[in-house]
Amino acid sequence: MNIHQLDLNLLKTLLVLLKEKSTSRAAERLNTSQPAVSRTLAKLRLQLNDPLFFRESRGLKLSPKAEGLAERLPVLIAELEELLSNTIFDPAHLRGKMTIALNAFTSETHGFQLYEAITQTAPNLDVEIVNLSDKTTIDLLSGEVDFAINLYPIEVSKELRQTPIGGCHFGAVVRSEHPLANITTSIPQVLKYELSGLIIPEYNSKGMRLVHLEEADKGFKPRFRSQSINPVLKAVEQSDLMFIAPKEIMNTICNTRYSWVEVEDERERNFTPISLVYNNKHSYTEKYDWIERTCREVLAH
Repeated sequence: MNIHQLDLNLLKTLLVLLKEKSTSRAAERLNTSQPAVSRTLAKLRLQLNDPLFFRESRGLKLSPKAEGLAERLPVLIAELEELLSNTIFDPAHLRGKMTIALNAFTSETHGFQLYEAITQTAPNLDVEIVNLSDKTTIDLLSGEVDFAINLYPIEVSKELRQTPIGGCHFGAVVRSEHPLANITTSIPQVLKYELSGLIIPEYNSKGMRLVHLEEADKGFKPRFRSQSINPVLKAVEQSDLMFIAPKEIMNTICNTRYSWVEVEDERERNFTPISLVYNNKHSYTEKYDWIERTCREVLAH
């Protein structure tokens, strides 16, 4: 179709419809009535010469053309808004909600600090921290999640930017009466005990990274892994199991029940970088430069 024949005012409604896949939910988001959204949809169908949506029991199903629009339109609208904006970026002017996806370690050790640092300079923002999952990549591309923080490196879509912003030193959390409690030891010594760890999406879902160490037996298998910290800590408290974790975790758990085992390694294989992951369309924007600086400051401490 000819772009000059399209009423660009309809694109705002289309953007919300593509995301919500429901005229009633779109009406709520747009603070209008469902009949008004339905009328706009009828105009869009006429101007784009496509049904765009098909009604199903659970909402609306996108036509092939609508699926293409759902992938490209949010990016184009965001670029247009940035192009037309003449204001100097100031985080104090940001409003609405910022959604951050964190793995269980980072959420536990730095979740509050991230919230505090963001809202200190952007007091009008609401912050929502969600669990990092296999769906996070899709949410970053769709805009459901603003950015994610995970261990580095991970395999990400070419449409996402991954940049290191900090790092953590891994050791082991053990019960306070453990034979290695509060001592400094080596990787071979740690591997003599049964080990546990977290399952971190996109990073070690298929197995603990320790399996790649030269000291690890070829048949190495973790005794217990979980996507949540508490089940692992309970197992550690009742056995000689060692929980491979970043040292910062000790700031968030009970130090009378658990102790830290420092692990020395001349090759620093116990150091793991941490990266910021976000949609490439935001690269080199002032907002995401601010986000990267803020995250670096928090992770550095």
